Amino acid sequence: MKSGPDWFLAALMLHYIRKVDSSEMISEKVYPDVSRVIRFFKNLFQRWHLSLFEKVILVNTVMLLIEAVAGLWVTSHNLEVHHYLIDTSFIVLATLITLLTNIILLRVSFRPLFGLLSTMREVSTGATQARAQITATDSEIGALAQSFNNMLDRLEAVRREQTMLILQAQEDERRRLALELHDETGQNLTALLIHAEVLSQSIQMLPETTLPDDTRQHLETGLTQLAQLTQHTLENIRVLAQQLRPSVLDDLGLLAAFRWLVEDSRQHLHLTIDLSVEGMTEAKHLLPPAYETALFRIAQESLTNIARHAHTQHASIKLKRDQSQISLRIHDDGCGYAPKQQYTGSGQIGMRERATQLKGTLRIQSRPGQGTTVQVILPLPTDHLLK
Repeated sequence: MKSGPDWFLAALMLHYIRKVDSSEMISEKVYPDVSRVIRFFKNLFQRWHLSLFEKVILVNTVMLLIEAVAGLWVTSHNLEVHHYLIDTSFIVLATLITLLTNIILLRVSFRPLFGLLSTMREVSTGATQARAQITATDSEIGALAQSFNNMLDRLEAVRREQTMLILQAQEDERRRLALELHDETGQNLTALLIHAEVLSQSIQMLPETTLPDDTRQHLETGLTQLAQLTQHTLENIRVLAQQLRPSVLDDLGLLAAFRWLVEDSRQHLHLTIDLSVEGMTEAKHLLPPAYETALFRIAQESLTNIARHAHTQHASIKLKRDQSQISLRIHDDGCGYAPKQQYTGSGQIGMRERATQLKGTLRIQSRPGQGTTVQVILPLPTDHLLK
């Protein structure tokens, strides 16, 4: 086997020979020893999965060996005085090449880490669906990215489970409060209204000499005001109970609940709403209760936002069902807003969570002066698909 600088020059010549002709026969015939060494290291690198630390150590070791061989070759020859500048330049150049090689190697090796850092920043800004890219070239960084993705998946699963429990608890509490307001509070107010009417009739039946006229008039006026206030409070309690959990949604189904929502919005939100339904019949409970509740709550929250922020009195609701999905579209012709000015409040978060829990999507599109559109698409469960 050739030694010293001859081996180094042979390796360089073999490299250029392979550039011209990749045939293994040429290299093996001309430089058989060098060819076997190169094949050995090539197969070794292919079998090994080196870490970043090992790559840096290996590259620096190879570069130091090359510089040591070159320095040995330089010092073993008698050089003239004016050649010392060339030698110094060679050493500086070798150092710069080593530094550049390390920079390139570290930059390439750390590129997956930069991608992982970018994913972390996206997640910190609220993009919880972002995931790190898995790299097969570096097992350590790939394992780190995989662990990070697994952590995000577990956190997302826990968050969705907790959100589902919170939404279910909210619906249960709404239903309980609605029943208590309708049954207990409503009955008490009704009894109070009846007692006020009975007292008013009793006063009217008393002889005129029993009470002075001014006292009688004062009592009758007070009882009348009490009856009116009780009646007004009773109506407010009934409306509040219906808004908390409309009984029509449980008793008659989604379409009846939407019609009630349109009428309730006209009376209390002063909105004129056009309701359009496609692909659905009047039969109640065509969808699972979770789907009916989600669609109703999303529409209710959207109409409330329109009444508060859109500065318009007209909106439209389109409910459409096809073979594999059901879609809900709420549009208004109000002032709209710029995408950069969008404020994600608790209402919009709840709407998105309701859609996400059912593996659906919710998109909100708006432009200044062109109104706002809320689009919800929910895939139907297998047992509710249209044949």
